[in-house]
Amino acid sequence: MRIVITAVVLLLASLSPAMAQSGGDYRLRDETSRLAVAVLGRICLLNLGDINAVITAASPRGEFGFVEATPEVAKTLLQDRSGYVRVLRRPGFGAVTLMATHDGICSVFSEYADITAFQRHLTAMVERGGLKGGANLLTLDARDADGVRINDYYLMPTGWFAAQLGKRFGDDGTQPLALVTTISNPGRRPMEGVLTVSRPLKQR
Repeated sequence: MRIVITAVVLLLASLSPAMAQSGGDYRLRDETSRLAVAVLGRICLLNLGDINAVITAASPRGEFGFVEATPEVAKTLLQDRSGYVRVLRRPGFGAVTLMATHDGICSVFSEYADITAFQRHLTAMVERGGLKGGANLLTLDARDADGVRINDYYLMPTGWFAAQLGKRFGDDGTQPLALVTTISNPGRRPMEGVLTVSRPLKQR
């Protein structure tokens, strides 16, 4: 999983410099981080394993109002994988990009990000927000070879969320979900933050 995430983050460095903005105060990073976490929870996690539901939720008529990414951006992110890329821009926020692939990966890229904001909003989502009563969050901290901060989370489905996943995957739904975040220094990469969750569907 970490190899896949690192490769995707490195690919972002090749995108147009116009996507990279080194400015932005803490409030901008906090609000954009909060939006990215909300997208991860409401689109990736709640629809995990159902790419059609993910893309429906990430449509212009969905809760957030995503639009289709340009072919160049989509090709750069997807590489040889099959899937979809959607972009969300709101006044006062940095861009948030969602990539969902048919191999079970759902990633959210945040133009601006902050490590403490990511962790705070993820914890709030699990303890008081949309996943309340449906999961527990375990955290490990690390850095990759380039010194970029990585947080490995294990989301432990319980209750209603485990039941929902169980119906989708044909098991008891309690399998831990690897949730990886990477946060680079401001201005270092076009997208400062990446949040990724995956659980491949069983081959039938």
